[in-house]
Amino acid sequence: MKPVKYNGLLKASLLASAFLIAPRIMDGQRNTLVDGSPTPPGLYVTPTAPLTNAIQQQLNPGLTNYPDYVAGEAVKAVVSPDGKILAILTAGFNSLFKPYVVGSPATVDRAASTQFIFLYDVSGPNKSKPVLNQVIQQLNSHVGLVWAPNSKTLYATGGCDDAVYAYSSTGASFVQSARISLGHAPDGCLANSANRTGLGRGVEPNAAGLAISANGKTLVVANNYNDSISVIDTASATVRYEYNLRPYSTLGAPAGTKGGTFPYSVALKGTTAYMWVATVTVRSS
Repeated sequence: MKPVKYNGLLKASLLASAFLIAPRIMDGQRNTLVDGSPTPPGLYVTPTAPLTNAIQQQLNPGLTNYPDYVAGEAVKAVVSPDGKILAILTAGFNSLFKPYVVGSPATVDRAASTQFIFLYDVSGPNKSKPVLNQVIQQLNSHVGLVWAPNSKTLYATGGCDDAVYAYSSTGASFVQSARISLGHAPDGCLANSANRTGLGRGVEPNAAGLAISANGKTLVVANNYNDSISVIDTASATVRYEYNLRPYSTLGAPAGTKGGTFPYSVALKGTTAYMWVATVTVRSS
């Protein structure tokens, strides 16, 4: 991670999911601790063997036609600033096929083949045993997921959709309140050459990491395949400007200064934005 000077932005935090790590592993059948081959630091990763005061819940989105389906590729988990809601984002292969008909080709169920945002109630007594309240289907996604400071809006990046999605609280649930286009491929992941607008041959854009200012007025998105960041005004749900991270480009960082390519994640602290790969100085609105 390298620093990016960002005038006008305030504090934001970066949260990450983690495996359950213990000095010894639990034998699931005997419910006893057993020794085995440790990882290099001498610890054990035990995602399927919760220890004391830990539980494991499957990410079942409750699809009508696939009641037993469990979503895969959970990539991000963030708790709302008020500590009441845990949001989990999936980003990967969640393709489902319609029931097979003899003599017919296999058909993808596109309505069900999406990514998912799981919203759990973790307030009060639910802190030790989260309760699933809502599942949001999002067509595509990547690794960006942040809460507004007031816990009323959740933002998620759309990967090759080249967009950031905003979901706002209605009191009873969260509904999509905005789709913020980043301007590289307005039609998103459609299979045609017009959308291959990432840098490189036949590459689609990829909205990746996401961070928000402490006052909730500004979002910063890492454009993974466009070597840039997009700065978004949350009030108008529009892009203020895009900053090219390549120092050899006339559109971005001054020649000879620090920069980089393929930005993946971004975090904000005070007036500094930290990104994996790049280092630049940018202006505020």
